[in-house]
Amino acid sequence: MLPNFPKPVSAENRPVNRTVKVDDRLYDYLIDHSVREPQVLEDLRRETAQYHMARMALSPEVGQFLTMLVSLLNPQKVLEIGVFTGYSTISIARALGEQASMLAVDKKQMWLDIANKYLAQADVKASVLTQCADALSVMEQKVEKEAQSYDFIFIDADKANLLNYYQLAKQLLKPGACMLIDNTLWWGNVADDDFDDKDTNIVRKLNDTIHSDPDVTLSQLPIGDGLTIVRLK
Repeated sequence: MLPNFPKPVSAENRPVNRTVKVDDRLYDYLIDHSVREPQVLEDLRRETAQYHMARMALSPEVGQFLTMLVSLLNPQKVLEIGVFTGYSTISIARALGEQASMLAVDKKQMWLDIANKYLAQADVKASVLTQCADALSVMEQKVEKEAQSYDFIFIDADKANLLNYYQLAKQLLKPGACMLIDNTLWWGNVADDDFDDKDTNIVRKLNDTIHSDPDVTLSQLPIGDGLTIVRLK
């Protein structure tokens, strides 16, 4: 039986004060009046822009949000699934204390090489380890030995295993701890019936799964490509 959550907003009762539409003009204003990007991240973003997969990188405002959230939560044991060139890794690591530890997993060493180069230049006090491995296998192994021991998990990886990452992350988190999942609005495609590709449908399935999951509380934010905050009860 599904949990008895409140009904979604109906077409007849849509919110009056909705999220503002962010066009290029407003986005530039947001960046100019909000983002304080450290030089190491600006340099990393410039190098990443040279690659054809550059749009996989975290946007500056999302990176700054990650830094602030981690500062507020003060996690001691952190797991990142999907590193790419390390913008999110450094954004998280900069906010961690000296006693904290972080493992960042990606399947491509070339991305980790870039991430490690900039990590070495960043103001990071915590112990940060990058690992080139299959993230699903890493998480499955950790569930066997480190269940309910993580304070914070960030997921920004392949969509094929997204539902598995979510379920494994729930098992790894301590009660009351948080995970963040990136790309949950998937370029806006999740709300467009014209898109019926595999990845879009997986993201839709994840969003449905989280929304109906009685074990968590959540907030899905229209920042970057969509960011969902999940707190384990």
